[in-house]
Amino acid sequence: MKQIKDIGDHDKSNVVKSRSIKQDNVNKRQIHIVKKASKLFIKKGYAKTTMRDISKATDINLGNLYNFINSKEDILCLAFETYHDPAMEWFKREGVLDIEDPKEQLRVAVHQMLEMIHHAMNDVLMMYRETGVLPPKFRKIVLSKESDLIRIFEDIITRGVEKKVFTVKDPFFAANVLVFQLSLYPLRSWNLKRYTKEEFLDLAEESMLKAIIPEPM
Repeated sequence: MKQIKDIGDHDKSNVVKSRSIKQDNVNKRQIHIVKKASKLFIKKGYAKTTMRDISKATDINLGNLYNFINSKEDILCLAFETYHDPAMEWFKREGVLDIEDPKEQLRVAVHQMLEMIHHAMNDVLMMYRETGVLPPKFRKIVLSKESDLIRIFEDIITRGVEKKVFTVKDPFFAANVLVFQLSLYPLRSWNLKRYTKEEFLDLAEESMLKAIIPEPM
């Protein structure tokens, strides 16, 4: 009887492993689809992009495409998730929320967010353009995640004000402005071509921090 039990456990382990591998493959395909579709949404607009366009861009035939997503709407929702979720995961993974010094905490958070947004600038631009076409339920989730990001910066700024190292009248307002400024390059890149990536990131970081951290007398 023990041998039968052992075989059963082994089979169960293989089933779980197989499911895990299958899910990994689905996730990879979904990421591939999102990246290709996002480029089409930017170029043609969400409304004018068809599933056939996405099928052609991804090299996945139309029938198989529906094995990974249910609709064009699904792809747009996934695109928003692939931007917001990594940002929040980074804050937790790197221990940014545990940094004691508010000035250092703000510098680290702003620097990394600028890097991430610059890397995903096309996705950010697409999101600003297409937020209005999200289904209401998912739009609420996306806006909630954006509010979570703002809340992180609000908490950092509030701590800095309490420790008298930041000169800010309204931390909530300052956090909203800062999060919007983080998206400056995707929104204004057409007029910022004179700057290299490094120059822009340095200037943007300096400008944002100066608005919150007072210069020494």
